[in-house]
Amino acid sequence: MAFRHLNELPLGDKVFRIELASDDDATVTLTLTGWHEEAPETLLASGALTLPLAEVPALRIALNRALRALALVADVAEPIPDRDVLRELFPGHGAPWVPQHEEDLTRRFHAGETIARIAARFGRTPDSVRTKLRELGHDPRRPEYCPPDGCLSWSRYASPALVGGAGETDGG
Repeated sequence: MAFRHLNELPLGDKVFRIELASDDDATVTLTLTGWHEEAPETLLASGALTLPLAEVPALRIALNRALRALALVADVAEPIPDRDVLRELFPGHGAPWVPQHEEDLTRRFHAGETIARIAARFGRTPDSVRTKLRELGHDPRRPEYCPPDGCLSWSRYASPALVGGAGETDGG
């Protein structure tokens, strides 16, 4: 799977080249060079990073974070948007929940699986999982008081006092 991807970016009197290349199925090399057009033999920037091809997915996230940091240091007004970073870290971010996932979420929650593990399984943020649990009538802070078929959540259901259920007993 040999490949070579080359991108040159002219910026005023400077040129920057980013090259991504691999000669085998095991490693990939990212090379950056930059020079003045009138003096191409004098490099302004140079460097290479070689890494195992299997580590590329994790490295993409790290490089994305590094680019955001560079944008902040250089005071660039438009760094890479946070939502793109979130989608890289959490592939399910922003996607609608489907009923099968809601059922699986509830089952895992009541089986004692941690919020972090559930979030990783669904590619969601932990806050997204907590929010969905609340919407479904489950209290992520107190699973012991919340039966698997749902518990009353003040944010989702009307108070029993408002619907006439407060103070009623089986005896009437």
